[in-house]
Amino acid sequence: MSNSPWSDFPDTSAASQNPYAPTEFTTNLPMGSASDVETRNKYLSHEASIQGIGALYLIGAFFGFFGCFLLIGISIVSMIQGNANDASSLFIGLLGLAISYLQYWMGRGLRLLNPAVRTVAIVFSVIGLLGIPIGTIISAYFLYLLASKKGEFVFSAEYARVRAATPDIKYRTSWVVWAFLIALIVLIVMGIVAAIANG
Repeated sequence: MSNSPWSDFPDTSAASQNPYAPTEFTTNLPMGSASDVETRNKYLSHEASIQGIGALYLIGAFFGFFGCFLLIGISIVSMIQGNANDASSLFIGLLGLAISYLQYWMGRGLRLLNPAVRTVAIVFSVIGLLGIPIGTIISAYFLYLLASKKGEFVFSAEYARVRAATPDIKYRTSWVVWAFLIALIVLIVMGIVAAIANG
């Protein structure tokens, strides 16, 4: 038993009055609330589909860069050899290079769900509707993903917060999608090889 005359008074030191001091009841709470997890799971498939569009744009940009650099190189060599008619091919190659960079910017932006890229992608999808019939079907699907209410929410600041709060939730791509992607890449490579061979 303490004989101090102050022992009956409560401790008013700075440490005991600190509202931010840890207590014995502190627990490690999950980063995302139940509501965030539910929202992420609800829109996860739509999010992954939009990011899939971004992947297709990145693939197109890669092959676009490859083809344009090849065309520019051939044009420059031909012009050095005295063929001035290849100046038009050089211009086409430079224009294609700019378009490929735009595709890269769009693809990366869609992968990151950048709202600024969404508007540009919608414009490209509207233009793609003119590619009857395959381009129309694909572009219409892209428009649904980008311009629908779900698409609008996936690009919103609120959904960005939900994604940041639920980093452990990932979408598992099915083997069918991977098979389709590999087949698409093979077809693109075969088209480039055929174009070079016929050129």
